[in-house]
Amino acid sequence: VRGPTLRLQNRVVDKYLSIIRTEDNPAATRGCSLALGCLPPKLLAPNSQVLQSVLDCLCYASKTLTLVGGEGDAETRRNAIISLVNVCKTVGIDSKNTMPIAEADAFPIHRLTKKQTKMVFHSLLSAMDDYNTDRRGDVGSWSRIAAMDGFQAFANLSIKASTGFPHSPGQVTSSDPSALAGPNEEVIVPSFEKRLDFLRADVLSKKVDQSLDDTIFFDEQMCCSMLSALLKQLGEKLDTVRCKAGECLETLLTNDSPRLPFVPYRHMLVRALNVSNERDKNWSDPALTFPLLMRAINIDEFTEPILSGVVISVGGLTESVSKNSSASLFEWIRGLRTAKATPKIFRMGEVFLGLFHRHKKNGRVLLPLLSTLDKLLSHGCLDELLCAKNGMFIIDLMSCLTSEAKGCCDVKRLLAIVGVSLNLLQPHHETVSIMRDQILPFIMTMLLNPYPRVRRFTAEQLYVKLVEDGDILVPDKHECLEEANQLLLRVVWHDELDPHGQLSDSRNRIADLLGI
Repeated sequence: VRGPTLRLQNRVVDKYLSIIRTEDNPAATRGCSLALGCLPPKLLAPNSQVLQSVLDCLCYASKTLTLVGGEGDAETRRNAIISLVNVCKTVGIDSKNTMPIAEADAFPIHRLTKKQTKMVFHSLLSAMDDYNTDRRGDVGSWSRIAAMDGFQAFANLSIKASTGFPHSPGQVTSSDPSALAGPNEEVIVPSFEKRLDFLRADVLSKKVDQSLDDTIFFDEQMCCSMLSALLKQLGEKLDTVRCKAGECLETLLTNDSPRLPFVPYRHMLVRALNVSNERDKNWSDPALTFPLLMRAINIDEFTEPILSGVVISVGGLTESVSKNSSASLFEWIRGLRTAKATPKIFRMGEVFLGLFHRHKKNGRVLLPLLSTLDKLLSHGCLDELLCAKNGMFIIDLMSCLTSEAKGCCDVKRLLAIVGVSLNLLQPHHETVSIMRDQILPFIMTMLLNPYPRVRRFTAEQLYVKLVEDGDILVPDKHECLEEANQLLLRVVWHDELDPHGQLSDSRNRIADLLGI
């Protein structure tokens, strides 16, 4: 039986692909990206080339940097993610364990290969980092929610298609009927010899032959990456995102058919999140979610993603979310300091710096991050980081703050950067000289920032800092300190005109007085 005619293929699939890649009208790209996921398998996969073209196009449309008419379009990205998952469901995965497709009886359907399943998975994973915003708010959350739904469907499909490991706790690969549990019996554990044989062929950190490897569509790295992304979203500031992440984690960790393999420290994770088959938790409730989530943060594989998510909530504007997440984070840090778990504290600092590097110029992430750092510094929670490694954390953080302030047009972010910078000046630490050399020159540049509100705020905060700790920051220069304070008070730093260059002259004089 013949497949779709060339004319039909051109008028449907090829037309949709062309519109998604070239059309400037977002309404067209949204509709076509969603329509691809609704096509029958004989149009999506009459041959491997067409299937690959469909996947390539949808993966391209789902990227956060893809533009429609010169601008990003959240609906196109979300619809592309939805269609990617629908294509996987419709076409299936290349394994004898997948469910048969009705149309396959009439025409041979090309299913997804292992390489294509990895491509789909990486697109879903990339969508979990979509933090784009517009006048409607956090529109990137639409893609993240669609990707979380996609993870559930993708995991089920790829695990069922994999024949290299059992899909449920009770599944044993044996021809001996006595090894199988009866309907009213407990699951029978295979003998030591049988378990040893299975472990030798297990893909979990083992070398496997190519024939076995070809039957594995879901591996340890994919499992860890997926759970990390979901746990990060469980610490998000949006209720809908937390709710979806919690529901997905509950489903994945409690399902037995198929059972999610390769979960790092499964028992600890399940116990920490207190998930069960009842699935009756309201994950959108911050008073419930954050204490549970911080119980799982000590699992090394999940420390970084959980901390990355919680940081956004701590620095958020929603009072209930910020209050509960802050309480949970501070309690965890106090426990680390009591236990003298210095490596964990250093890793926390690395996570903060990593967020600056991964989300450059992204106010959706950086503004809450700066607010969180300000809170932690004010409560003395980062003292170990400020004193350690010859002040390397201070140097690296100031490098990130300087980079973010350069060319920044967001006044709120600039004010937060100034606040964090001056909070880093902790004169009672051994690294005070490094703090002074790194921070005060940056503060001098902010006194001449193009925005009057930023200049005034910088002058006010610097005055407060010099009044409190000036004798330590500028030792043996009492008269110079007094003159600098008088200049900070007397000069109108928010003057927009400054025709005589008074601001520049005053700033330069303050720098000379403070020895900068």
